[in-house]
Amino acid sequence: MGRHCITVTLKLGLLVVFWFFTTGCDGKAEELSTGTYLGDPTIDDGGTRTDGSDQGQIYTVTKIIEATDEIAEWTLADLPFTGPRRSLGQSATDSQWPFKFEFTYPPNNYSIGEARMLIATSRDSSDTEGIFVDGVLTGRIPAGHPSPSSPNILYRNYTCSGCSGGAIPDGTPNTYYMDWALTHYKIGAVNTFDLDLTDLLTSTPLAIDTILNDGLLRVVSGDDAVIQTDTATASRPLLLMEGFTISRNALTCNQSSTYKLINDYVHNDGNSISESAFSGTVLSPVNSWATAYTTFRSVEFYYDPRLPKLSSYTNLNITKANIVMQVRRTNSDPVAIVINGIGIDQDGFDQLTATAAVESWSANSDTRTYWNSFITAIPANNSSNVVTLNLLSLLGADKVKELLLQGKLNIAVAGPIANVYGQANTSSRTYGTSVNGPELILEGSFSAEVCDVPDDAGSPLDGGVAGPIECSSDLASPIISSVQVSSITSTSARVQWLTNETSSSQVGYGIIAPSTTTTDDVTMVTFHSATITGLQPYKYYQYNVRSTDSCGNQSISGTRSFRTLR
Repeated sequence: MGRHCITVTLKLGLLVVFWFFTTGCDGKAEELSTGTYLGDPTIDDGGTRTDGSDQGQIYTVTKIIEATDEIAEWTLADLPFTGPRRSLGQSATDSQWPFKFEFTYPPNNYSIGEARMLIATSRDSSDTEGIFVDGVLTGRIPAGHPSPSSPNILYRNYTCSGCSGGAIPDGTPNTYYMDWALTHYKIGAVNTFDLDLTDLLTSTPLAIDTILNDGLLRVVSGDDAVIQTDTATASRPLLLMEGFTISRNALTCNQSSTYKLINDYVHNDGNSISESAFSGTVLSPVNSWATAYTTFRSVEFYYDPRLPKLSSYTNLNITKANIVMQVRRTNSDPVAIVINGIGIDQDGFDQLTATAAVESWSANSDTRTYWNSFITAIPANNSSNVVTLNLLSLLGADKVKELLLQGKLNIAVAGPIANVYGQANTSSRTYGTSVNGPELILEGSFSAEVCDVPDDAGSPLDGGVAGPIECSSDLASPIISSVQVSSITSTSARVQWLTNETSSSQVGYGIIAPSTTTTDDVTMVTFHSATITGLQPYKYYQYNVRSTDSCGNQSISGTRSFRTLR
């Protein structure tokens, strides 16, 4: 399938709206329009009103803050763990590594969407680590390690077998820190943990804006989880904030420093889209290794390679993308692999065994040559071989990055190497349970465009203009502008827009048409944000936005689309 660019033009009265979509052979879509208006006023390409009451444009802004070593203002008694304090990068056990982020939080004209913390660390096979974030102590912490008397522990939301006295947990357990590691990263290897601050605050009344708006975030890692920094494989801890601002002019922006990324991911069985790539018998890696190959079958597994949350991935550079696995090749029949809907096969492979989940078959000569060489190098005698599939050599760096940004990396192997396993126990997907399987090793670097938030105390993000008092004279519906979708996951998406008067917020959405609606939020605002949940992975959704003012006048935007992640 070739690459196409489709332009759709709709005329609504005096308004002309352009929507642009690009699609490729992998089915990925990117919506390129920047704003939508309904009503009489004309608009330019940025979605800016020109009728004298310009609301401006919603911009997504990224902030990257580097951690500073230590929390010098805290004594040992102030720290949340009982072990000795260590500097970042200092290897030790039964210790604690304090650090903090200091920054200027925008005083107005700003709404935070997500906040993530990137820390390069590794976990051992004990699976007992804890982390403290601005008053909240969570994790799976050994007895004797949590401080029973630190005045800075406001919420003890950890699990601890054998803790006593003041160290006994008193909140709903939150083991997200270790659970995330269990399901994603190989043990004994340095990984860039990507931690969602919202998840670290679960079961407390705190929200990310309340812990960040003072411009100071204190963090302490405990037990054996040394925080790496400035090594050959890791950057110092980073706080990534993604939020929104409104401006009538282009923002002032600069390029951030370049940061390192390294991860060794553990596989998951099956696929993330509930649709196998091949018909017939489909096995998981562990079952394929234990079951002799006698007839055509496939093995399916996938990875969840979360990448740093950035407003733009232009400067994401992937330098290594390898799948390391143990395989047995039973005979010399042709073999195929499918990666996120792209099929690559040897000559003679029966493509009719594929399902609709295979969106295209690669005709790229370099891709097919590499795949054929990779397969033929494996002896066809059913012997066990450890092999490394270099995805950059197979697909090229640009395509690999494109597929990684789809959220999950689904792999299906079909034919006589449908015996796929791992070199050794690569992780413990659940506490105390080892798992063996193929691993994905990613290395690279990233930077981002970081922009200043314009100072605007009258911004719609800080409230909104008063609505009309006399409804008998108000016959005009709200004018909708700057419609955009952000924070797309496999099951949810956030939609934002502006109106020229205070009004309610509702989104219509659906796979065929926007026939389902979110709950109508009747809070009267001019900056609108609504989250759609319960979506299906890797599906196109049509959506529109709906706002009704206090006099009952409603506007509905034009229909647009987005695609969920895998």
